[in-house]
Amino acid sequence: MQVGVAEFLERTSKLKKRQDKVAALKHNDSFVIRTVLQGAFDPRINWLLPEGEPPYSPCTLPDQQAVFVHECRKLKYFVDGGAPGLKPAKREQIFTELLESIHPADAKMVVALKDKKLPWPGITEDIVREAFPNLLP
Repeated sequence: MQVGVAEFLERTSKLKKRQDKVAALKHNDSFVIRTVLQGAFDPRINWLLPEGEPPYSPCTLPDQQAVFVHECRKLKYFVDGGAPGLKPAKREQIFTELLESIHPADAKMVVALKDKKLPWPGITEDIVREAFPNLLP
């Protein structure tokens, strides 16, 4: 069984020492991790979806932890400038389909992400800035 993005970030947030959190983020540096953290903390990113949790059916398939790694690139459809011709209803439909295709923990993370927060208080903007100095403005 592979560890999903949400599970990794949850484990990292529970580490006691700040330097351990920074080290864990640096050690697991990837496009997906950076995309999630940037989506939550970068003020230049404007999500084009309504706040709150949309109605969707959580995925019940086993071993879906790796799916978000492949689906992460779809996040561009939900932010300003990512898909300018996409109509709001279609954008929301694609978002719902994404949520229904990924592990439930990753889906909860994506919902929180679009609301510019993470569900783990142990990962802060300061920790992200220390781990990835050039990620945020």
